[in-house]
Formats: sequence, C-alpha cells, structure tokens
Amino acid sequence: MEGLLSRTGRAIHRRRSLVFAATLASVVFSVLLIAQGNEFDDGNSPPPNIESGRALELVNEELPVISTNSVTYVFSHESLYWNDTEFEQEARKALEGLEEVSLGVISISLAYDSPNDTAHLAMHVSRDGHRAAAFVEFDGTEEEIEKEVGDIKGAVQSDKLEILVTGSLVINSDFDRLLEADQLRAEIIGIPLSLVILLFVFGTLAASLLPLAVAGCMFPLATGLAFFVSEWFSMTQYSVSMISLIGIAVSIDYSLFMISRFREELDNGKSVEDSIATMMDTAGRAILFSGATVAVGLCSLFYFTATHMPSMGMGAFLAVMGALLYSMTLLPALLSLVGEGINRFPVPIPGANRKTDFWERFSARVMKNPVKWLVPAMAGLLLLGAPFLNVQLTAGGLDTLPPDLESRQAYELLEDEFPAFTASFVPIVVVFEEGQEPFSKTLATEISMVCEGIRGVTGVINVEHPLCTPGLFDVPLEQWPAEAQLAWSTTVSDSVAMINVAIEFGSGTDEAEQLIKDVREFTADSEEEILVGSWTSYEVDMKEHLSERIPIVLSFVLIVTMILVWFQVKSVVVPIKAVLMNILSVTASFGLIVVVFQYGLLSDALGFTPQPLDLMVPPLVFGIAFGLSMDYEVLMLSRIHESWLETKDNTRAVSEGLQASGRLITGAAAIMIAVFSGFIFADVLIIKSIGFALAVAVFVDATIVRAIVVPSAMRLMGRVNWWSPSFGSRKDKGDA
Repeated sequence: MEGLLSRTGRAIHRRRSLVFAATLASVVFSVLLIAQGNEFDDGNSPPPNIESGRALELVNEELPVISTNSVTYVFSHESLYWNDTEFEQEARKALEGLEEVSLGVISISLAYDSPNDTAHLAMHVSRDGHRAAAFVEFDGTEEEIEKEVGDIKGAVQSDKLEILVTGSLVINSDFDRLLEADQLRAEIIGIPLSLVILLFVFGTLAASLLPLAVAGCMFPLATGLAFFVSEWFSMTQYSVSMISLIGIAVSIDYSLFMISRFREELDNGKSVEDSIATMMDTAGRAILFSGATVAVGLCSLFYFTATHMPSMGMGAFLAVMGALLYSMTLLPALLSLVGEGINRFPVPIPGANRKTDFWERFSARVMKNPVKWLVPAMAGLLLLGAPFLNVQLTAGGLDTLPPDLESRQAYELLEDEFPAFTASFVPIVVVFEEGQEPFSKTLATEISMVCEGIRGVTGVINVEHPLCTPGLFDVPLEQWPAEAQLAWSTTVSDSVAMINVAIEFGSGTDEAEQLIKDVREFTADSEEEILVGSWTSYEVDMKEHLSERIPIVLSFVLIVTMILVWFQVKSVVVPIKAVLMNILSVTASFGLIVVVFQYGLLSDALGFTPQPLDLMVPPLVFGIAFGLSMDYEVLMLSRIHESWLETKDNTRAVSEGLQASGRLITGAAAIMIAVFSGFIFADVLIIKSIGFALAVAVFVDATIVRAIVVPSAMRLMGRVNWWSPSFGSRKDKGDA
C-alpha cells in the first residue's frame, strides 16, 4: 500500500489545475497582505520587554521632544576659521534653508551664541578651528521627523563650506536605507548565480527555471505573512532580510532535490505520475525532515526574548515553511505539467548534467583507510574553530556602518575633534505612579538623592535636570530660569521624566558597561520606579540574557534534532554522530568570522571596520547554520538509509548514498553559498557577518564534513551505525 506522500503526489498530478489556482490565490492574498503595510518595530532600538527598551519606549510615547530629535550639521573649510566673518555668514545662510522644512525648529545652537564661553566653544568648535557644529532641535514626534530626514539633510546647503549631517535619526534612517539596499543587492547577485548553477546541474533550461518559480512564490507569501504577524508579534526590518537570506536558498535547494529525483525516476522508465509519486515518497519525505531540522534551529531563536532574534527567527521560519509548501504542492504540479519535457532546451555548458562515479570512488578511498582521513579532517575543523575562544562580543554601534557613510564620518569627527562633545548619554527615566504630581519638591528631593549618587559614579560627566534641583520648586514654574523651563517642558510629562546623564565612555566599552551597573545600584535603591536606558544598558541586559538562555537553547536544538534524525533513519548512533559533525562545521565558521571581522583579515576588501562581533551573531549563526548543515546531512542520510535497507551492507550503503546525493548536495551547497555571498557584500555589518558565516558553514559541511568526516566515521562504526532499540520488534542486521 502506498504511503500518504505518494498518494498526495498522484492527487496533485490529477488535479494540478486546482493546485495552480490555489497557488495563484495564495500569491494574490500575499500581495494584499503586503499592501496593508506592517507594524515593524525599530530593529535599531532595544526591545520594549527589557529595562533599556521600556525606557526608550516610554520616552518616545510620552515626551514631546527627546534627544533623538536633534540633528547636527558639521561645517568645515580647509583655510577659513569658524570665527572668520565669511565662515559665520556662510553657515548662517546655509541654516536659513531649514525654513523650507515642514517641521518647526525649536532651537539652533551655534558657536556664535556664546563666543566667549570656553565650555560652549569646546562643544561647538573643533580643536583646529576649521570646523563648527550646529545642533538643531526639531518639533515633532520621532516618526514625523523620520519622514522628513531627506528634506532635513538637503535643506542646509553651501557652495563654500563642506557640510556633513548626523544625529540619531539620521543614522537610523541611513541604517534602514542600507538594509533595504543590501537585500536588493543580495538578490541581484544570488539569483542569477543560482540559475547558472542550476543550469550546470540540470543541463536544461526547463528544469532550471522551476526552482525559481518556487522561490518566486515563497517570497511574497513569507513577506505578506511577516507583515500580518507584525500586528501581534514583535517584528523588525531584519525579518525581511532573513526571508531573502534563507528563503531563496532553501526554496531552490528543496526544488533541486525534488526535480533530480523526478528525472531519475523518468530515466528508469517510470511514467510521469509514478515518477511524481516516488519523488514525493522519497525526496519529498527527506525535505520534510530537512525542513523540520531547519525549523528546530530557527525556533531556538524565539527563546532569546530580550533581543530582536525572535523577529529574525520568525522571518526565516516563514520562509522555510513557504519553501516547503510550494515545493510539496506547486513543484509537483509543474512537473506534472512539464512531464517528459523536463529535459527540453539543453544548454551548451561544458560538464553540465554530467554523471560520474566521483563520489563513489572518493568515498571508497576514504573508507579504505578511515583513520588516515578522519584525524586530519577533525584536527583541521578544530583548528578553524580555535579563534572563537578569543571572541569579543558587543551590542554593535556606529562602527557597524560603512566607514565612508556621511552620518558616521560626521559623528566620528564630533567625537575626535570637538573637545567637549559628549557622544554618550544615558537616559534615566522616572516613571510616575498614576495620579502622582510631577511638580513636587518631595519628589525632587527623592530624585536629587539619586542624581547625587550617580554624579559620583566613575565616568559620569554631569547630571543636570530640574528634578535634581529641589530648590527650584520653592517658586512657581513661571519664575524658573528659561533654560530650566525648557528642560521641564521637553523632558517631563504626566507619566515620565527623562534625565540625561552625560558620560565619558563610548558605547560598547567595558567601562561603560560597569558604569551602567553602578548607576543601577542607585536607581534600584530609590522608592520611585527609575529605568536606565541607552544602548550600553541594552548591551548589559542582553549579555545577561544570553548567558542564561544559551545552554537551554543548545540542549533543546541538539536533542530535538537527534530525535528527528532518529525518526528518519531509525538509528541511535547516526543522529548523535550527525549532530557532533555539524557542531564541528558550525564551530569552524565561528572561528573564521572572528578572524575576518574581529581581527580584520578582509576588512579592506569587504569595506568594514574590524570590531568585536555583534552579540546576536553567534546564536543566530548557530540556529541557522546548524539547521542548514543538518539539512544536507538529512538529505544525504536519506539516500544512505535507502541503500542500507536494500543491501544491509554498511560500506556499500555509504558509498552508494554519497554517490546518489553527492552531485546534488554539491550543487545545493553551491546555490546556498551563492545566495549567502550576496549578503557578504552588504553594508550593514551584522548582515555581512551572518552571510559570511553561513557561506563558510555550508562550504565546510558540504566538503570536509560530508566528503571525509561522515564516510570515515560511518566506516569505523560499521553496522553499529544502524543499531536502534527494538521496542519488541526484530532488529535490522547487516554486514559492515
């Protein structure tokens, strides 16, 4: 009696018109979901479910003007000094362009406001005097200002002075723009390369175009579902990048295995319907297990709730599910329609679709002397992974953007050349109880004690706010100094108050992290609810979060993956060996990303600044790369297991399984590497490093692990490979 998948294949063959109609309907539905827009959270900000993220969320929601409403213009001239009349006139003239911006301007801070104030000049004038900074506060919410960033940058122009524009909103806008460009660039690079590889593997245009059809349907479905899910699940712009990164690769790979098996059955003389039924029962079953192993790795990302990894995991998960859906429905229907025409339109590529016994001969050579091959291979993998022992981790920052980006260059000029410019502020957010009166001397007295404690923390430059000065509350607000009134109106609402703490340490440094921990000692002792924000605060929160949850995630992924592989091959030893082998390939990729991105091996060629790895990269790469490595392992083991069931000869099963899957896995790996390589040229460093790590992991797994480690290890284990508890049934027996 035929299995469920085989019967499903026959049903699709007979009702392919219905499948095509359902596919078209799903694509139309996906486009409608995309047209509805999304509710993506800002992936550049901490998640709102941790202290640093909640502080930022409250500030954005409750305060009319926050620090991110500031845009900085840096004016420069090679020969003129800031106090030359021509320089001043040109700078003031350039700033007149702000009148064309639809948003109101609250204030413009210039060096010329207090030309005799040394402290003021140290903030506004560079050490050599050839640069001057103008700090402009705009009226409006963060969202309103983000929409006007282009006009804000373009409004200030000069024919004589060089002008660079920076600020938090400008940097975030550049980040989002680069992320979209990275995704498009990766698709432009990856898809054509994938088509070339498909043409080489299949040798015909008809067969090569079908995987692209699957990928073409997957992308709108996964994107539309991501947009829909964002209404109730925290999603960021990273999720769409993950759909491109993972979805295109697995869509083409799954199609590759399905089509190859279909052609194989046709070549054996079967009818189109029988070929589809066998394809679904063999390759279809394998990619279902493969998709499940990938999904397990991705699901591990959902547990890191204090990061944006759940969003990235959801994007990749939707992509894999979309790839599986269309590979198991649309692809069989297309193959049913094309039938014998799958071999039409051959392409004149040397070596295309050439069948050799290379993998069988090579695996036989390895298994003839397994120890000789296994030991150097294992040593090489461990050596590649060794640099990860010296990994440095950070939550990222401005250095993750391209060195030639205007907003980054301007910010670095402010940090390096302006004596009193304080690039780092830590927002302290006081959350009022319902009905609590903010204008209260009692409250100010309580908060002032916290301010006084914070002032003594190493690295704190100053803490200035009306709530830190109880004496102000002896008189009405109208009698306060103008500066204090402005501070109160822009940083205090009925629900919260924000106190900016200027610090001397840059974000991501050990000193800054210790400062956050010291500041929290004072805020925790207060009777008021006080939250400590900032990117460094997020980094502290995330490091604690990851250290707590990584052991649990590792255990979950490894155990569930072994169970899935056991269900497929009915063996205890093979799943354990498969997991260990894939840990080695992932570890090798970890070591190489440290060498490249932390040590800066390819920094000039790839255009980035060497720096510690982003905290999210290792767990992300593990969750994705482990799943993808198991993807190949499962597809290969499925063919080895088929041969084992037929021959009961372990050595022969390994040799025949590698021969049957070798060419396809090589092609599939090449396609994944092609897709991931497109992301290696990304401008956003986290995407660049993930793309590189995944490409390396797939390459190592498809070469060293599959070609050497797997056959040699399986040969050494002999028929023990296939041992499994009988549970009352007769065990399989065979010869090694």
